[in-house]
Amino acid sequence: MYMEQEVVLRMKQICKSFGPVQVLDHVDLNLNRGEVLGLIGENGAGKSTLIKILCGIYHATSGEIELNGTNVHIPNAQTAQNLGISTIYQELSVIPDLNAVQNIFLNRELTGGKGLFVPFRYAEMREKARKVLEDELKVQMNLDIPLKHVPLAQKQMVEIARTVYANAQIIIMDEPTAALQAQEREKLFAVIRRLKAKGHSIIFISHHLDELMEICDRLLVLRDGRKVDEGPVGEFTIDRVIGDMVGKELKNKYPKKQVTIGDVIMEVKNLSDGAHFFDVSFELHRGEILGIAGLEGCGKNEVIRSVFGKNHYTTGSITVSGQNFHNTIRGAMNHKVAFVPAERKVEGLFLKQSISWNTTIASLPQICRMNTISRKEELVRTKEYIQRLRTKAEGPDQNIALLSGGNQQKVMLSRWIMTDADVFLLEEPTRGIDVNAKTEVYEAIGSCVENRKGVVVVSSEEEEVLGICDRVIVMKNGRISAVLSAKTTTTEEIKHYSV
Repeated sequence: MYMEQEVVLRMKQICKSFGPVQVLDHVDLNLNRGEVLGLIGENGAGKSTLIKILCGIYHATSGEIELNGTNVHIPNAQTAQNLGISTIYQELSVIPDLNAVQNIFLNRELTGGKGLFVPFRYAEMREKARKVLEDELKVQMNLDIPLKHVPLAQKQMVEIARTVYANAQIIIMDEPTAALQAQEREKLFAVIRRLKAKGHSIIFISHHLDELMEICDRLLVLRDGRKVDEGPVGEFTIDRVIGDMVGKELKNKYPKKQVTIGDVIMEVKNLSDGAHFFDVSFELHRGEILGIAGLEGCGKNEVIRSVFGKNHYTTGSITVSGQNFHNTIRGAMNHKVAFVPAERKVEGLFLKQSISWNTTIASLPQICRMNTISRKEELVRTKEYIQRLRTKAEGPDQNIALLSGGNQQKVMLSRWIMTDADVFLLEEPTRGIDVNAKTEVYEAIGSCVENRKGVVVVSSEEEEVLGICDRVIVMKNGRISAVLSAKTTTTEEIKHYSV
């Protein structure tokens, strides 16, 4: 059993500035051996910057890092890995065309000799991978199929196995449960407890406060680049954490607009793709927020992706405002259907472009004069939406990649609100963003239904679905298992129809 106070990491008086903007202001962080430290804060509070300094991606403006009692300099990510510091990001870095064994041993393959062309000792690598996954982490999975064919939770376990095999003493988990169902989350927590028992130290970053209270030993709260609170998890309440994060009491977690439900704006009839969902039918009304819930793999994501034309369906029909349209993205957009994907950095944003570019890209006719983009109009419209959705940014020309997750989400919503879409399809709209940013996103969704739009929200969080939706469709094994009123339904009832 490891001593509770055996400190493995000290980050002392860490400061970081980007030009005139100070992002971190004399932050201290201590991490004990065999401990899970919860790192909390709003989007933009400085969590990611602090972690990137530890991982060698950023360099601190001032401050020191001490590892096992020795001052260390971490100039790059490779140095961090060599020192036993590994990060598992929300956007997993596994290669989907490779199997679990190949991913675990990527760039450190066991070979049969020296030279340019030497065979890999695959059987040996497979056995070592099996021992890490099955014996140490207690994870059962097919080691020989490409990871693109396995569930997200198993991909995550492969990432963890890779860090364990590399003998990482400090493991940083950035929003590790963002896309996991409740059962998968419990499996992850079991793995974390095993890692902890073996002496691994974990920094756990999450916006799910109930998870932090369950799995963490201590909490450290950042706000506006400063450490504002720290202590054993038993000393905290949810209200205290929220107060620390936002600097005020958050009275209404799920702000809901009182809107009269109108006529049908979209009708989906007997939709099937022959693989992920079958015979799906529902109506969406003006002024309505319709939730779709269910376990991972139930078909909910594939349904709304098919409605938008990202995926193809084989049978059925979609009607918007009384008109059928072809199963293409262009057809959906022409019929005023918008889609905000869950993986904003992969599918939703143009990360090398500015906020203004990302905001206006779907509405070019609105900012063009004589078939030429009006720079003036582009800036005017972008500033309007920055103010409208309370996006925290330096200005329209700031690179979108520099924004926090919550503010990136607001930009994606702004893009589609600007198109004057009638139907909004939102896939995990608050994934990986903090509690205050969530509230602001909910308010933006509410403004859509106030303007007589219809909104479909696909979410893995039952509480969220009940908090903001009017009706809830529950899916199971690719089919609709129940249609429930959000006002009278419980999370337990949703789970009942999901499994």
